[in-house]
Amino acid sequence: MLGSLALAPATTAGAAGVVASNFATQSGSKIMSTALSAARAMGSCTATSTTTISGQVYSSVVNSATTSGQQTLHIGAAVSVVKVIHATVYLNDNAVAIESQFGVSAPTLAGRWIAIDHTNSNFARFNAGIVMASLLSEIPPAGALKTTPTLVLNHTRVIGVYGRPNIHLGLASGTETVYVALDGPHVPVEVVASDIVAGVRQTFIIHYSHWGTNFHLAAPSTSLAFRATHLPQ
Repeated sequence: MLGSLALAPATTAGAAGVVASNFATQSGSKIMSTALSAARAMGSCTATSTTTISGQVYSSVVNSATTSGQQTLHIGAAVSVVKVIHATVYLNDNAVAIESQFGVSAPTLAGRWIAIDHTNSNFARFNAGIVMASLLSEIPPAGALKTTPTLVLNHTRVIGVYGRPNIHLGLASGTETVYVALDGPHVPVEVVASDIVAGVRQTFIIHYSHWGTNFHLAAPSTSLAFRATHLPQ
């Protein structure tokens, strides 16, 4: 997500290109509301993000649905796979991710599915941004919303809605732009946000695709209850 509109990975449509529809003339808040409603109606999507944070490559792929979802996350050498199936989180980490997330070394748990139910204090942080309602809550920009001219982004006609970064993105200030499909269904296509952190610009780009896909997500056939791992609660 880019900090200024000038940096955004899209090009302004020429006079012979996009003709602004009635949708594009609406307010930023109305466009954003329509985009979220369209996304909820579709029921599922894939969210893909790749960036660099403090010198480490960060990449995430989330297949999100109404009551289930799966995220595959890489941060440097740490690899974590999280499944959310109804009211249970299933976590599968490599040894680096376990130590990073829990502050202890537990190599015997690497590569094993760990079940965390909704009553465990760790549930909320691993559940965030994976099932559809949670994923969508991280999309809307904050503050007074404005719109960009219509654009062409990856062969899709879009309009941008921008404001301050969504609080869930972890940026204290800066700019966030949500690009919404100009043609129906008016689903989010991409989020671009950026801020200066410790003198370095941090930029996040999240791309949304595969709307309405049935991902056939299921719980692992075997898993270890979190209480049996002796990891910090």
